[in-house]
Amino acid sequence: MAGPRRVLPAPQGLSRGAPVPWWVKLGVKLGLAAIGIHGARARVVGLARPSFEARDPAKLLGAPSAWVGDATRLMGRRPRTILEVGPGRMVLRAPVLAGLGLDHIWFIDPADSAPADAAAYQQVAALARSQGLPVPDLAGCTDRAAVLQRCHVTLLHGGPSALGAIPDGAIDLVVSEAVLEHVRRDEMGPLLAQLSRVTAPDGIGLHRIDFQDHLGGGLQHLRFSDAFWSSPLVGRAGIYVNRLGLSAMVGRFRRAGFQVEVPEATVWPRRPRGPARPHPEAMRPAADDLIARAVLEVRPRR
Repeated sequence: MAGPRRVLPAPQGLSRGAPVPWWVKLGVKLGLAAIGIHGARARVVGLARPSFEARDPAKLLGAPSAWVGDATRLMGRRPRTILEVGPGRMVLRAPVLAGLGLDHIWFIDPADSAPADAAAYQQVAALARSQGLPVPDLAGCTDRAAVLQRCHVTLLHGGPSALGAIPDGAIDLVVSEAVLEHVRRDEMGPLLAQLSRVTAPDGIGLHRIDFQDHLGGGLQHLRFSDAFWSSPLVGRAGIYVNRLGLSAMVGRFRRAGFQVEVPEATVWPRRPRGPARPHPEAMRPAADDLIARAVLEVRPRR
């Protein structure tokens, strides 16, 4: 695998979170999941915050603008359609994406965690309009369905098979942000096959992937067996990541029919905290353990 074009040093304390030991976080999350406090219930009591930066103007406005700019540069034309995988609350960006000139916007998520009230989208539209974006007029929209219709958005829920609603080659730009690491290994192949099918022949995919554990920004997730780590309890606790390193992730995309470039990677200077000897089922190339985050540019293989 070719190395990243740009290497960034990982800042000290990257994704460390609350200053408590990783095993305390693990125990608390598993305990809460065991008594039914997970997912939507955890969000209600403030213990889980999907898309916690959903009100950050840089995320609401800056990220979509960067996607469209990068895609235009890489494709040689402006994208007309976009698919975001796993947007969570960032469905809020619908009016921003419409204001950037996209003809149709698709979102897919396993569960629905996006705001249901029209007011949240109207606030984002007002913010975008104040920055000069010609966003759709959402006046008169009384619910999310009306907002999404006005922005030419289709919101899908479910696993990879839900992408069957998208016609072949219909998507110019596919994006994901810290999502693919959460896709279960047995669903990665079907997901990438669907992304290959729906991407236009000259389309582009831009995927930002976080390879750290979700227990303090290290490699503690490598100490467990597949049976435990893939268990429903770990999934409900919201800490599951598929433990694929950069080389394995690139390999999966290539097997699905994509050409892959790594324009940027955030790299630790030394192996971060984790087991001295990973579980045999979690072994991977030593070089992958130094990659905290990376961006993948993927294109259909011609």
